[in-house]
Amino acid sequence: MQSRFIGTLSLYEIFAYFFLYSFLGWVTEVAYHAVKTGKFVNRGFLNGPVCPIYGVGVVAVLLILGRSAEKPWLVFIVGLAFPTAVELFTGWALEKFFHNKWWDYSDRKFNFKGYVCLEFSLLWAFAVLLVVEVLHPFVRAFAGLFGELAGDIILGLFCVAMLVDVALTVMQVLKFNRRLAEIDEIARAMRVPAEAIGKKVASATLVVEKGVSAAGKRVESVKDALSERWNEALLAAVRRTPKRLLKAFPRLVSRRNPDSVTIVKEGMEEMKSEQKERRDS
Repeated sequence: MQSRFIGTLSLYEIFAYFFLYSFLGWVTEVAYHAVKTGKFVNRGFLNGPVCPIYGVGVVAVLLILGRSAEKPWLVFIVGLAFPTAVELFTGWALEKFFHNKWWDYSDRKFNFKGYVCLEFSLLWAFAVLLVVEVLHPFVRAFAGLFGELAGDIILGLFCVAMLVDVALTVMQVLKFNRRLAEIDEIARAMRVPAEAIGKKVASATLVVEKGVSAAGKRVESVKDALSERWNEALLAAVRRTPKRLLKAFPRLVSRRNPDSVTIVKEGMEEMKSEQKERRDS
C-alpha cells in the first residue's frame, strides 16, 4: 500500500489519514457537545468512535490540493467548497436512503434546504486551514511511525471493524424506522376511537343538554379507558425504539413518520422522569 500512489498520497496514507481524521473529528464533536450539553453523546452516525465525513473530507482536500497545500488562500477556498459539497451530498444521501434528515440548518441564515449553511461552511474553511497548516504535519509523522507490514495489518483490521460497524448501524437504522412506523400506526389507531367517541358526544350535545351530561360522562370514561390502553402500547413501542440515533442527532427529522420522532422524544423524557422519581424515592 505504501508503494502505490493516487496523486501525491500513497494508498497507505489515504487510509491512515482517513481513519485518523475520522477519529479526531469524532473527538471534536464529542468535546463540543460535552461543553454544550454537559454530558457525553456519541455524535457519530456509526457506533464506533469515528465520524467518516471528517476522514473523507480531509483526505479529499489533501488530494485536491496536492503540492499546492502550501498556499493558504487556496487551502481556504478548497476548505470552503469541498466540505460543503460533502456535507450537502451526505445529508441528501442519508435522507434519500434512510428517509430521515439527520441534521437541519433551516433555522440558520443562508442555508440550502437545511443541509448546509454559510456559517458552517466558513467554519469548515477555517478548520481545514488549521488542519492542513498546523495539525497535518503531526498526523503525517504519526502515520509514518509504522512499518509497511505493521501499517497494512492495522489498517486492514480497522477496515474490517468499520465494515462491521456500517452493517450494524444500517440494521439499527432500519429497526429505528420500523419502530417509528409502529408508533405511527398506534398513534393513528388511537385517533380513530377518539374521533368516533367525540362525534357521539357532539351529536348528543345537539340533541339535549341535560341528557348529554350523563351520556358524556359515560362516553368519557370509555374514552379514558381506551386512551390508557393505547398509551401503554405506545410507551412499550417507545421503549423498544433505539435511542442512540436520537441522542446523536437531536434535530433528526423523519420524512415518513414525522410525528413519531416527537412521540419518542416525549416518551424518553417521561421515562427519564420516572427513573428520577424511582431514584429519589
